[in-house]
Amino acid sequence: MSDAGFVGWFAELGLADRPQVGGKGGSLGELERAGIAVPPGFVVKTAAFERFLSAVESEAPIRARVVALDPDDLAGVTALSQQLRARIDAAPLPADIDAAITTAYGRLNADRQAAVAVRSSATTEDAVDASFAGLQDTYLWVQSLEQCLDKVRSCWGSLYSVESMIYRRRHGFAESDVAMAVVVQTMVDARTPGVMLPRRPLT
Repeated sequence: MSDAGFVGWFAELGLADRPQVGGKGGSLGELERAGIAVPPGFVVKTAAFERFLSAVESEAPIRARVVALDPDDLAGVTALSQQLRARIDAAPLPADIDAAITTAYGRLNADRQAAVAVRSSATTEDAVDASFAGLQDTYLWVQSLEQCLDKVRSCWGSLYSVESMIYRRRHGFAESDVAMAVVVQTMVDARTPGVMLPRRPLT
């Protein structure tokens, strides 16, 4: 698979690409295409996650163990979360994924060695009937390629956090339909944070 199969740049993406880049990745693409000043970045697509997860599951199942969880068994969910996240953190990246991220990171930092944010972007984020926002991890001020590669894997692992797995089990999400893209975006020194609420939150 070419680099393009694993990585997409914001200007190439939109909400229609949510299955490949998650809710956050698709929204950032829409903003950039609309002319909004978005800090530059790229998305490690769900194809990379699926490729990585297949390699990890070749040794022992992951998704099947999540499906078998009792969401009311907090101790069991916590133990499984620790096991799965440790496996993902320890697993090596396939060479083609490593190369794709390395190339994109080098292009993003071609003129400077800027810190980046590495942000989870699950395919189920900001759905019409559910929201995974805040249930997966984001890492700020990542300073090097090596850290970036590690944090991409950590974002994938956060799909198996206690909160995320319980939420999916209680809402009946098919585990086979859940995947994680990762946004890698240049950090900015923010002056103020902000949030926008709709005028009619129920509609």
